[in-house]
Amino acid sequence: MPRLFKWRGLYCKACSGSWDKTLKVWKLSDLKCLESIKVHDDTINGLVASEGIVYSASADGKIKGWGKEGKNSQGLKGILEGHKEVLINLVIVSEDGKWVYGGGSDGFMMGWEGSMNFESWKLVNETKAHQMVVLRMCQMGEFLCSGSVDRSISIWKREVYSKLSKVGVISGHEGLVKCLQASPSNICGGFLLYSGNLDKSIRVWWVPKNTVNRDDHDTSSMESAVKSSSIMLC
Repeated sequence: MPRLFKWRGLYCKACSGSWDKTLKVWKLSDLKCLESIKVHDDTINGLVASEGIVYSASADGKIKGWGKEGKNSQGLKGILEGHKEVLINLVIVSEDGKWVYGGGSDGFMMGWEGSMNFESWKLVNETKAHQMVVLRMCQMGEFLCSGSVDRSISIWKREVYSKLSKVGVISGHEGLVKCLQASPSNICGGFLLYSGNLDKSIRVWWVPKNTVNRDDHDTSSMESAVKSSSIMLC
């Protein structure tokens, strides 16, 4: 299934990535395809745009950055790779464009730190986030959230030297976590986390920003701090 979104760097244009391994650029006014490029050796699983750069994540184990070259064409700006023989299911980028994160088929989250010109990118962490495939990630400030086939959502905080510390685990879904989205909240400085999955429910969680670092198996504090409501799909 294509993944489509507006690309600010292209103004009235959008990009999509697909299982056919191509990145396509579309003109929004008439939905005309302006450019189609084979950018990966396997399925494109995720796209995200930041400051005029589009990042594509693929089952070939790579995240690639694409930007404008000339008036109408797109060129490869750089390639980010983690450990070998892993499918990358998604890519997210921090608001300032300094960090890029990918979620892998082996349950690992990988993070790179660098600059938009791709001259100084380096792999700064490889964290075992889940026992099964990481399907979705989102972020809110220094917090990252990851959802997995193992039905759980993990909450992470970015510390000094780009280290990720787990601060909580949320359980509640009866199926794999397919969607995650964070939103600011005025309640005690925390944020709202929306999750959806194959159990046909959407859950809304409140995550306090003063959550302390926790042991991987101790989830009681997080569960008591997070309030949820469920909306069943009709």
